[in-house]
Amino acid sequence: MVDLSRFRAVILDFDGVIVDSETLQARAWTRVAREVGEARRQIKVHQIAGRIDCELAAQLFPGRDRKWCIARKGELEAGMEAAGELKLVRGVEGFLRQVARRRLLAVCSSCEAKLLERRLTDFGLRSAFPVVVGRVDDLRHKPAPDLYLRALAQLGVTADEACAIEDSITGVAAAKAAGIFTVQLAHPDLPRAADADTWIERFDEIVIASSEAG
Repeated sequence: MVDLSRFRAVILDFDGVIVDSETLQARAWTRVAREVGEARRQIKVHQIAGRIDCELAAQLFPGRDRKWCIARKGELEAGMEAAGELKLVRGVEGFLRQVARRRLLAVCSSCEAKLLERRLTDFGLRSAFPVVVGRVDDLRHKPAPDLYLRALAQLGVTADEACAIEDSITGVAAAKAAGIFTVQLAHPDLPRAADADTWIERFDEIVIASSEAG
């Protein structure tokens, strides 16, 4: 068990931590590959986790029309979401209900800010988070620490008063660069981040005792 009781604030990544969106994205990128003639190619979650589309399109499909690839991936992903295929990560809803009563909560994600807000609202989770920081033009995305530094400032806490929960190596690097104690949610299809402070496989491995600190 991982005891996070000493922290005033818990900051969560979104993709892969709150919603299982990385699985959908990998499926969407795989379908893009099929549509450009790469019938046997399979895009895996570990290839895309923690990374943004404009970087991925250039790496996954060099020489292809990057704008088309990104737009098509977005269309395919939106179709899957509309069909109800986007799900919460197992155990996160109960974890959030428990922690919201005890600590400050924030989301810190490289997901585009408007999409992040919409998905939190659609899942009925927006009210749990007093602070939501998504990707915007004036901040560098992960692995830079900028998003986390803004989250800390908006929460009104210092780095040593907060902990972060991330799944990707990129996300862990961003939280650590901001000086935050970082837990990696270690999915089976993702490599472990050597610089994480600790690792969990499920949310019920976290203990946060009652406190007036939050």
